[in-house]
Amino acid sequence: MRKQRLFSFTSEVLKNLISKPATVNYPEEPATYPERMRGHIHIDIEQCISCTLCAQNCPPGALEVNREEGTWTIHRFDCIQCGNCVQICPKHCLHMEKGYTLPAQHKSSDTYTRPTIEKKYPQAGDACVYCGLCSKKCPKQAIQVERDTKTWKLNKERCVSCGICANSCPKKCIQF
Repeated sequence: MRKQRLFSFTSEVLKNLISKPATVNYPEEPATYPERMRGHIHIDIEQCISCTLCAQNCPPGALEVNREEGTWTIHRFDCIQCGNCVQICPKHCLHMEKGYTLPAQHKSSDTYTRPTIEKKYPQAGDACVYCGLCSKKCPKQAIQVERDTKTWKLNKERCVSCGICANSCPKKCIQF
């Protein structure tokens, strides 16, 4: 029995001596990633509207979005690279980048801060015709337009700054 194990081990050693190495020469040669590798999440923070859909649809809860501060945080070691956030993002500011998360001794998170966007909403005397297109197109029902009284109300807590209202306004009263 013992000789049998010795011979199987010896044959394995001889096979490894004449075959190519199983490891790669990483520092000298760049790493090659498989074609279908998911990689890790990357964000184009300038395009982010802080809608929180990515955080709501993250199975392990690796994403945090703070709308008031305009921050987007990912806990890299909690992320399972499933791609739900990439698929659900309405502005397509998230994408998967090939590569691995760098090893570290402690869990860490990356926080990105969105640049501030100055918004201009219709005021009295603007060219608004109170057509209501902005209200109909708003995905969060943050805008209410009363044609009879010619009033325009915005619920700033509901607004996610997606820009759909600005794009739908025929008179371009709403600007970002």
